[in-house]
Amino acid sequence: MYTKEAITEIFQRILKFEEDAKTLYDDCIEKLDDENTIRILRSISNEEKGHIELAKRLMELIRE
Repeated sequence: MYTKEAITEIFQRILKFEEDAKTLYDDCIEKLDDENTIRILRSISNEEKGHIELAKRLMELIRE
């Protein structure tokens, strides 16, 4: 069974991964001109924002 600290570390890594992914999508959006591609990447970026919030919430629950 995982310790509270180990689970927290896992979710910290997940949070970092999600933040990095969102940054990558946002950086791509800034460099593109194709509106269809931009729209798709914005949608994915917004999903990443949701993943970030979920990871943060799970970390809060672990700490309780």
